[in-house]
Amino acid sequence: MLVDLENVHKIDLSRLDDSYRAIIYVGAKQNPPKAASKKTTAHRFSRVDFQKIEGAGKNALDFHIAFQLGRTFETAPQTKCVILSKDKGFDPLLLHLNKNGMVCRRINSLDELFPPQIEVRGPTFTVELVACKRCHRASTIEHHGGLWCTNCGCFASPPNPQLLPSRHPGFEDRSREREEDLNIYAVCGWCHRNTDMTGGIYGDGEWMCAGCIDRYAT
Repeated sequence: MLVDLENVHKIDLSRLDDSYRAIIYVGAKQNPPKAASKKTTAHRFSRVDFQKIEGAGKNALDFHIAFQLGRTFETAPQTKCVILSKDKGFDPLLLHLNKNGMVCRRINSLDELFPPQIEVRGPTFTVELVACKRCHRASTIEHHGGLWCTNCGCFASPPNPQLLPSRHPGFEDRSREREEDLNIYAVCGWCHRNTDMTGGIYGDGEWMCAGCIDRYAT
């Protein structure tokens, strides 16, 4: 996570888990948060580096973040990068990087990283909205033991192979030409091939073959 402290002034780093490493870019006229030097709160900054910009100028800090993005993807191309800034000027660069196979996004606040919870009165329980890793929308539903995105049709978490329709006793595909054929053949709605649908999924009027499940479930 690359933080533009000139643009976002309040940051609660305690919400980040051990999978994150953060670099906070501090403007030439700014100082790092006082909490970073206090013994009672310094533990929040154990995975954080502070980079103070030496020179002042328009977009000086933004260029430092852009440089760090390039250096990170050059040395560790599988890294997922997040820029915490309300500056939309980063967006064209991030769009270009994502089109070239890298994973990066800009958020206005840390709230965008954590799915909201819906509280329902009556019997006390919470429903966690899991965001899809592909389209980033919280539109996933439980489907065959996994979480399937109704927006883009990908799995946020893969289905349970034991719960697939093809594993159910008495399952048969009505589109088979020969009733004695033990294999299930149909046209996949994703790769558009007439293929064996054993291990595939049928929903919303179309099939997804096992090969497409493997490709889109991650």
